[in-house]
Amino acid sequence: MPSSTSSSEVPGTGKGGLKPILTFFDPEHVDRPVPARPWGRIAMMAVLAATVLMAAWEVSWRGHWQYPGDFKNTDDLWAQERRKATGDATVIIGSSRIFFDIDLDIWEDITGVRPVQLAFEGTSPQPMLADLAADEDFKGLVIVGVTNGLTFSGYALRGDAVEHARTQSISRRIGHRLWMVFDTLFAATDDATRPKTIIYHAEFPLREGMERRMEPRKLMVMDADRNTRVAPRVMEDEAFQQLARDIWADGLSRKLAAMKEAPDPDAMAKLQENMDRIIADFSEKAAKIRARGGEVVFAQMPYNGMYAELEDAAFPRERAFDRLVAETGSVSVTFHDYPELQGLHLPEWSHLAPRDAEVFTARFAPILDARLEESKAIKAD
Repeated sequence: MPSSTSSSEVPGTGKGGLKPILTFFDPEHVDRPVPARPWGRIAMMAVLAATVLMAAWEVSWRGHWQYPGDFKNTDDLWAQERRKATGDATVIIGSSRIFFDIDLDIWEDITGVRPVQLAFEGTSPQPMLADLAADEDFKGLVIVGVTNGLTFSGYALRGDAVEHARTQSISRRIGHRLWMVFDTLFAATDDATRPKTIIYHAEFPLREGMERRMEPRKLMVMDADRNTRVAPRVMEDEAFQQLARDIWADGLSRKLAAMKEAPDPDAMAKLQENMDRIIADFSEKAAKIRARGGEVVFAQMPYNGMYAELEDAAFPRERAFDRLVAETGSVSVTFHDYPELQGLHLPEWSHLAPRDAEVFTARFAPILDARLEESKAIKAD
Protein backbone atom coordinates (compact mmCIF):
# COMPACT_ATOMS: atom_id res chain seq x y z
CA MET A 1 0.00 0.00 0.00
CA PRO A 2 1.42 3.35 -0.87
CA SER A 3 2.11 5.59 2.03
CA SER A 4 0.19 8.79 2.67
CA THR A 5 3.31 10.73 1.73
CA SER A 6 3.85 9.12 -1.68
CA SER A 7 3.10 11.40 -4.63
CA SER A 8 1.51 11.17 -8.06
CA GLU A 9 1.04 7.39 -8.09
CA VAL A 10 -2.13 5.38 -7.79
CA PRO A 11 -2.78 1.63 -7.86
CA GLY A 12 -2.62 0.28 -11.38
CA THR A 13 -1.12 -2.27 -13.64
CA GLY A 14 2.23 -0.62 -14.33
CA LYS A 15 5.59 -1.42 -12.89
CA GLY A 16 5.28 -2.24 -9.21
CA GLY A 17 1.50 -2.15 -9.53
CA LEU A 18 1.55 1.64 -9.87
CA LYS A 19 1.32 4.08 -12.80
CA PRO A 20 1.63 7.85 -13.06
CA ILE A 21 -1.47 10.02 -12.97
CA LEU A 22 -2.31 10.97 -16.56
CA THR A 23 -2.36 14.63 -17.48
CA PHE A 24 -4.57 16.25 -20.10
CA PHE A 25 -1.59 16.95 -22.34
CA ASP A 26 -0.09 13.46 -22.24
CA PRO A 27 -0.20 12.36 -25.90
CA GLU A 28 1.17 8.89 -25.12
CA HIS A 29 -1.71 7.94 -22.83
CA VAL A 30 -4.70 10.07 -23.91
CA ASP A 31 -6.52 9.14 -27.09
CA ARG A 32 -9.19 11.67 -28.14
CA PRO A 33 -10.41 10.62 -31.54
CA VAL A 34 -12.23 13.27 -33.60
CA PRO A 35 -15.69 12.02 -34.48
CA ALA A 36 -16.61 11.81 -38.12
CA ARG A 37 -18.68 14.88 -38.88
CA PRO A 38 -19.18 17.11 -41.95
CA TRP A 39 -16.94 19.78 -40.44
CA GLY A 40 -16.74 21.85 -43.60
CA ARG A 41 -20.50 22.19 -43.83
CA ILE A 42 -20.74 22.92 -40.09
CA ALA A 43 -18.18 25.72 -40.43
CA MET A 44 -20.04 27.19 -43.40
CA MET A 45 -23.34 27.08 -41.52
CA ALA A 46 -21.76 28.79 -38.49
CA VAL A 47 -20.34 31.56 -40.69
CA LEU A 48 -23.67 31.94 -42.49
CA ALA A 49 -25.61 32.13 -39.22
CA ALA A 50 -23.21 34.72 -37.81
CA THR A 51 -23.44 36.77 -41.01
CA VAL A 52 -27.24 36.70 -41.04
CA LEU A 53 -27.45 37.70 -37.38
CA MET A 54 -24.92 40.51 -37.83
CA ALA A 55 -26.75 41.74 -40.94
CA ALA A 56 -30.05 41.75 -39.07
CA TRP A 57 -28.45 43.66 -36.20
CA GLU A 58 -26.99 46.20 -38.64
CA VAL A 59 -30.24 46.69 -40.56
CA SER A 60 -32.14 47.07 -37.30
CA TRP A 61 -29.88 49.87 -36.08
CA ARG A 62 -29.92 51.65 -39.42
CA GLY A 63 -33.66 51.84 -38.92
CA HIS A 64 -33.17 53.29 -35.42
CA TRP A 65 -31.25 56.51 -36.08
CA GLN A 66 -27.75 55.04 -36.46
CA TYR A 67 -25.61 55.61 -39.54
CA PRO A 68 -22.45 54.23 -41.13
CA GLY A 69 -19.82 56.92 -41.41
CA ASP A 70 -20.80 58.46 -38.06
CA PHE A 71 -17.52 58.39 -36.16
CA LYS A 72 -16.99 58.10 -32.43
CA ASN A 73 -15.88 61.28 -30.72
CA THR A 74 -12.83 59.67 -29.13
CA ASP A 75 -9.62 61.13 -27.76
CA ASP A 76 -7.84 59.23 -30.54
CA LEU A 77 -9.85 61.05 -33.22
CA TRP A 78 -9.14 64.37 -31.50
CA ALA A 79 -5.43 63.52 -31.45
CA GLN A 80 -5.58 62.74 -35.17
CA GLU A 81 -6.94 66.23 -35.88
CA ARG A 82 -4.62 67.90 -33.37
CA ARG A 83 -1.65 66.79 -35.48
CA LYS A 84 -3.05 68.94 -38.33
CA ALA A 85 -2.94 72.10 -36.18
CA THR A 86 0.49 73.27 -37.28
CA GLY A 87 1.90 76.30 -39.07
CA ASP A 88 -0.75 78.81 -40.08
CA ALA A 89 -3.74 76.47 -39.74
CA THR A 90 -7.15 77.79 -38.74
CA VAL A 91 -8.22 76.00 -35.56
CA ILE A 92 -11.58 75.92 -33.78
CA ILE A 93 -11.71 75.28 -30.04
CA GLY A 94 -14.48 75.53 -27.49
CA SER A 95 -17.46 73.45 -26.47
CA SER A 96 -20.39 71.86 -28.26
CA ARG A 97 -21.93 75.03 -29.69
CA ILE A 98 -19.03 75.92 -31.95
CA PHE A 99 -18.47 72.17 -32.43
CA PHE A 100 -21.97 71.71 -33.88
CA ASP A 101 -22.59 75.14 -35.40
CA ILE A 102 -19.59 75.64 -37.70
CA ASP A 103 -19.87 73.58 -40.88
CA LEU A 104 -16.35 72.87 -42.13
CA ASP A 105 -17.50 72.25 -45.72
CA ILE A 106 -19.24 75.63 -45.95
CA TRP A 107 -16.30 77.38 -44.30
CA GLU A 108 -13.89 75.84 -46.80
CA ASP A 109 -16.12 76.79 -49.73
CA ILE A 110 -16.18 80.43 -48.62
CA THR A 111 -12.63 80.96 -47.38
CA GLY A 112 -10.63 78.30 -49.22
CA VAL A 113 -9.32 77.05 -45.87
CA ARG A 114 -10.60 74.00 -44.01
CA PRO A 115 -10.42 74.58 -40.25
CA VAL A 116 -9.14 71.99 -37.81
CA GLN A 117 -12.02 71.19 -35.45
CA LEU A 118 -10.72 70.72 -31.91
CA ALA A 119 -13.79 71.69 -29.88
CA PHE A 120 -15.27 69.23 -27.39
CA GLU A 121 -18.68 68.93 -25.79
CA GLY A 122 -18.95 70.06 -22.18
CA THR A 123 -15.42 71.45 -22.21
CA SER A 124 -13.86 74.86 -21.67
CA PRO A 125 -11.47 75.95 -24.45
CA GLN A 126 -8.82 76.67 -21.82
CA PRO A 127 -6.84 73.37 -22.08
CA MET A 128 -6.86 73.49 -25.89
CA LEU A 129 -5.67 77.10 -26.02
CA ALA A 130 -2.89 76.32 -23.54
CA ASP A 131 -1.80 73.40 -25.71
CA LEU A 132 -1.66 75.53 -28.85
CA ALA A 133 0.15 78.34 -27.03
CA ALA A 134 2.84 75.88 -25.91
CA ASP A 135 3.34 74.60 -29.47
CA GLU A 136 6.14 76.61 -31.08
CA ASP A 137 5.21 75.20 -34.49
CA PHE A 138 1.75 76.77 -34.41
CA LYS A 139 1.23 80.34 -35.61
CA GLY A 140 -2.23 80.25 -37.10
CA LEU A 141 -5.72 81.54 -36.32
CA VAL A 142 -7.56 80.22 -33.26
CA ILE A 143 -11.33 80.73 -33.14
CA VAL A 144 -12.42 80.31 -29.53
CA GLY A 145 -16.08 79.48 -28.96
CA VAL A 146 -17.32 81.04 -25.73
CA THR A 147 -20.09 79.22 -23.87
CA ASN A 148 -20.42 81.28 -20.73
CA GLY A 149 -21.06 78.56 -18.18
CA LEU A 150 -18.10 76.49 -19.38
CA THR A 151 -15.61 79.15 -20.45
CA PHE A 152 -15.85 81.14 -17.24
CA SER A 153 -15.92 78.12 -14.94
CA GLY A 154 -13.01 76.26 -16.52
CA TYR A 155 -14.94 72.98 -16.47
CA ALA A 156 -13.36 70.54 -18.93
CA LEU A 157 -15.22 67.26 -19.33
CA ARG A 158 -12.91 66.17 -22.16
CA GLY A 159 -9.77 68.05 -21.15
CA ASP A 160 -7.74 64.83 -20.86
CA ALA A 161 -7.66 64.62 -24.66
CA VAL A 162 -4.77 67.09 -24.71
CA GLU A 163 -2.52 64.83 -22.67
CA HIS A 164 -3.68 61.79 -24.62
CA ALA A 165 -2.60 63.41 -27.88
CA ARG A 166 0.87 63.97 -26.45
CA THR A 167 1.29 60.41 -25.18
CA GLN A 168 -0.72 58.40 -27.72
CA SER A 169 1.12 55.18 -28.52
CA ILE A 170 1.69 53.73 -31.97
CA SER A 171 -0.57 50.80 -31.14
CA ARG A 172 -3.39 53.21 -30.20
CA ARG A 173 -2.94 55.03 -33.50
CA ILE A 174 -3.11 51.77 -35.44
CA GLY A 175 -6.12 50.58 -33.46
CA HIS A 176 -7.85 53.89 -34.08
CA ARG A 177 -7.28 53.65 -37.82
CA LEU A 178 -8.61 50.09 -37.91
CA TRP A 179 -11.70 51.04 -35.94
CA MET A 180 -12.39 53.93 -38.33
CA VAL A 181 -12.79 51.34 -41.09
CA PHE A 182 -15.61 49.71 -39.10
CA ASP A 183 -17.19 53.09 -38.35
CA THR A 184 -17.15 53.87 -42.07
CA LEU A 185 -18.93 50.65 -43.01
CA PHE A 186 -21.27 49.87 -40.11
CA ALA A 187 -23.92 51.67 -38.08
CA ALA A 188 -24.00 49.07 -35.28
CA THR A 189 -20.53 50.02 -34.03
CA ASP A 190 -21.92 53.14 -32.34
CA ASP A 191 -21.71 53.34 -28.55
CA ALA A 192 -25.48 53.87 -28.46
CA THR A 193 -25.97 50.28 -29.70
CA ARG A 194 -24.17 48.70 -26.75
CA PRO A 195 -26.44 46.66 -24.46
CA LYS A 196 -25.03 48.53 -21.46
CA THR A 197 -26.06 51.88 -22.98
CA ILE A 198 -29.48 50.58 -24.02
CA ILE A 199 -30.23 49.25 -20.55
CA TYR A 200 -28.88 52.37 -18.85
CA HIS A 201 -31.20 54.68 -20.79
CA ALA A 202 -34.20 52.34 -20.91
CA GLU A 203 -37.43 53.84 -19.55
CA PHE A 204 -38.17 51.24 -16.88
CA PRO A 205 -40.92 51.92 -14.31
CA LEU A 206 -39.46 53.87 -11.40
CA ARG A 207 -39.58 52.49 -7.90
CA GLU A 208 -40.50 54.76 -5.02
CA GLY A 209 -37.76 57.27 -4.34
CA MET A 210 -36.11 56.86 -7.75
CA GLU A 211 -35.78 59.67 -10.27
CA ARG A 212 -35.56 59.54 -14.04
CA ARG A 213 -32.02 59.52 -15.38
CA MET A 214 -31.39 62.87 -17.04
CA GLU A 215 -27.90 62.45 -18.48
CA PRO A 216 -27.47 63.93 -21.98
CA ARG A 217 -28.14 61.58 -24.88
CA LYS A 218 -26.20 61.47 -28.12
CA LEU A 219 -27.16 64.58 -30.11
CA MET A 220 -24.65 64.59 -32.97
CA VAL A 221 -23.27 62.83 -36.01
CA MET A 222 -19.63 63.36 -36.94
CA ASP A 223 -17.43 62.93 -40.00
CA ALA A 224 -13.91 61.52 -40.04
CA ASP A 225 -12.35 64.98 -39.56
CA ARG A 226 -14.75 65.89 -36.72
CA ASN A 227 -17.06 67.97 -38.89
CA THR A 228 -20.13 67.72 -36.67
CA ARG A 229 -23.83 68.51 -36.81
CA VAL A 230 -26.99 67.89 -34.82
CA ALA A 231 -28.23 64.34 -35.37
CA PRO A 232 -31.26 63.75 -37.61
CA ARG A 233 -33.07 62.14 -34.70
CA VAL A 234 -33.08 65.43 -32.81
CA MET A 235 -34.79 67.05 -35.78
CA GLU A 236 -37.22 64.30 -36.77
CA ASP A 237 -38.15 62.55 -33.52
CA GLU A 238 -40.26 65.02 -31.54
CA ALA A 239 -40.19 62.90 -28.39
CA PHE A 240 -36.39 62.70 -28.48
CA GLN A 241 -36.12 66.44 -29.10
CA GLN A 242 -38.35 67.08 -26.11
CA LEU A 243 -36.25 64.68 -24.04
CA ALA A 244 -33.15 66.71 -24.91
CA ARG A 245 -34.91 69.88 -23.72
CA ASP A 246 -36.11 68.13 -20.56
CA ILE A 247 -32.56 67.06 -19.76
CA TRP A 248 -31.22 70.59 -20.17
CA ALA A 249 -34.17 72.01 -18.21
CA ASP A 250 -33.53 69.60 -15.32
CA GLY A 251 -30.12 71.12 -14.64
CA LEU A 252 -30.91 74.68 -15.69
CA SER A 253 -34.00 74.96 -13.50
CA ARG A 254 -32.00 74.06 -10.38
CA LYS A 255 -29.39 76.68 -11.21
CA LEU A 256 -32.04 79.31 -11.87
CA ALA A 257 -33.70 78.50 -8.56
CA ALA A 258 -30.37 78.84 -6.76
CA MET A 259 -29.81 82.24 -8.36
CA LYS A 260 -33.09 83.52 -6.93
CA GLU A 261 -31.96 82.73 -3.41
CA ALA A 262 -29.85 85.15 -1.39
CA PRO A 263 -26.31 84.91 -2.83
CA ASP A 264 -23.55 83.58 -0.63
CA PRO A 265 -20.87 86.33 -0.41
CA ASP A 266 -18.07 83.78 -0.11
CA ALA A 267 -19.32 81.84 -3.13
CA MET A 268 -19.64 85.03 -5.17
CA ALA A 269 -16.13 86.10 -4.23
CA LYS A 270 -14.77 82.69 -5.21
CA LEU A 271 -16.61 82.85 -8.55
CA GLN A 272 -15.16 86.28 -9.26
CA GLU A 273 -11.67 85.13 -8.32
CA ASN A 274 -11.99 82.14 -10.62
CA MET A 275 -13.17 84.33 -13.49
CA ASP A 276 -10.24 86.73 -12.94
CA ARG A 277 -7.81 83.83 -13.08
CA ILE A 278 -9.37 82.35 -16.23
CA ILE A 279 -9.40 85.64 -18.14
CA ALA A 280 -5.78 86.29 -17.15
CA ASP A 281 -4.85 82.83 -18.41
CA PHE A 282 -6.61 83.42 -21.74
CA SER A 283 -4.77 86.73 -22.08
CA GLU A 284 -1.40 85.11 -21.43
CA LYS A 285 -1.95 82.26 -23.89
CA ALA A 286 -3.30 84.56 -26.61
CA ALA A 287 -0.24 86.78 -26.25
CA LYS A 288 2.08 83.78 -26.79
CA ILE A 289 0.33 82.84 -30.02
CA ARG A 290 0.35 86.43 -31.30
CA ALA A 291 4.04 86.75 -30.51
CA ARG A 292 4.66 84.00 -33.12
CA GLY A 293 2.52 85.74 -35.73
CA GLY A 294 -0.76 83.96 -34.98
CA GLU A 295 -4.11 85.35 -33.87
CA VAL A 296 -6.80 84.48 -31.33
CA VAL A 297 -10.43 85.58 -31.68
CA PHE A 298 -13.48 84.93 -29.54
CA ALA A 299 -16.96 84.07 -30.77
CA GLN A 300 -20.37 83.39 -29.30
CA MET A 301 -22.74 81.02 -31.06
CA PRO A 302 -26.54 81.40 -30.78
CA TYR A 303 -28.52 80.12 -27.81
CA ASN A 304 -32.04 80.74 -26.54
CA GLY A 305 -34.72 79.30 -24.26
CA MET A 306 -33.68 78.45 -20.72
CA TYR A 307 -30.01 78.75 -21.67
CA ALA A 308 -30.49 82.42 -22.51
CA GLU A 309 -32.43 82.96 -19.29
CA LEU A 310 -29.64 81.49 -17.17
CA GLU A 311 -26.50 82.58 -19.01
CA ASP A 312 -27.53 86.18 -19.53
CA ALA A 313 -28.37 86.48 -15.83
CA ALA A 314 -25.36 84.63 -14.45
CA PHE A 315 -22.82 86.06 -16.90
CA PRO A 316 -23.89 89.55 -17.99
CA ARG A 317 -22.15 90.47 -21.21
CA GLU A 318 -20.30 93.48 -19.84
CA ARG A 319 -18.83 91.43 -16.97
CA ALA A 320 -18.06 88.28 -18.97
CA PHE A 321 -17.72 88.19 -22.76
CA ASP A 322 -16.92 91.89 -23.26
CA ARG A 323 -14.40 91.82 -20.43
CA LEU A 324 -12.72 88.72 -21.88
CA VAL A 325 -12.43 90.40 -25.29
CA ALA A 326 -11.12 93.67 -23.85
CA GLU A 327 -8.53 92.18 -21.51
CA THR A 328 -7.17 89.79 -24.14
CA GLY A 329 -7.12 92.54 -26.79
CA SER A 330 -9.00 90.29 -29.20
CA VAL A 331 -11.24 90.49 -32.20
CA SER A 332 -14.67 89.11 -31.41
CA VAL A 333 -17.96 88.17 -33.05
CA THR A 334 -21.09 87.51 -31.02
CA PHE A 335 -24.44 86.67 -32.52
CA HIS A 336 -25.98 89.34 -30.26
CA ASP A 337 -24.55 92.08 -32.51
CA TYR A 338 -25.64 90.78 -35.92
CA PRO A 339 -29.31 90.36 -36.90
CA GLU A 340 -28.25 88.01 -39.70
CA LEU A 341 -26.84 85.61 -37.08
CA GLN A 342 -30.09 85.59 -35.11
CA GLY A 343 -33.48 83.96 -35.61
CA LEU A 344 -32.05 80.56 -36.56
CA HIS A 345 -33.54 77.28 -35.37
CA LEU A 346 -32.17 75.83 -32.14
CA PRO A 347 -34.15 72.62 -31.58
CA GLU A 348 -32.99 72.20 -27.98
CA TRP A 349 -31.95 75.80 -27.19
CA SER A 350 -28.20 75.32 -27.52
CA HIS A 351 -27.26 73.93 -30.96
CA LEU A 352 -28.30 74.95 -34.45
CA ALA A 353 -30.23 72.62 -36.73
CA PRO A 354 -27.92 71.28 -39.50
CA ARG A 355 -29.35 73.46 -42.26
CA ASP A 356 -29.26 76.53 -40.01
CA ALA A 357 -25.65 75.73 -39.07
CA GLU A 358 -24.79 75.93 -42.77
CA VAL A 359 -26.54 79.30 -43.04
CA PHE A 360 -24.86 80.53 -39.87
CA THR A 361 -21.40 79.49 -41.11
CA ALA A 362 -21.96 81.16 -44.48
CA ARG A 363 -22.78 84.41 -42.69
CA PHE A 364 -20.33 84.14 -39.81
CA ALA A 365 -17.15 83.51 -41.84
CA PRO A 366 -17.29 86.79 -43.85
CA ILE A 367 -18.13 88.78 -40.71
CA LEU A 368 -15.10 87.36 -38.90
CA ASP A 369 -12.87 87.98 -41.93
CA ALA A 370 -14.03 91.60 -42.10
CA ARG A 371 -13.37 92.06 -38.37
CA LEU A 372 -9.87 90.66 -38.74
CA GLU A 373 -9.12 92.96 -41.69
CA GLU A 374 -10.44 95.90 -39.70
CA SER A 375 -8.18 95.00 -36.79
CA LYS A 376 -5.14 94.76 -39.09
CA ALA A 377 -5.88 98.18 -40.55
CA ILE A 378 -6.15 99.72 -37.10
CA LYS A 379 -2.83 98.17 -36.01
CA ALA A 380 -1.15 99.34 -39.23
CA ASP A 381 -2.17 102.94 -38.47
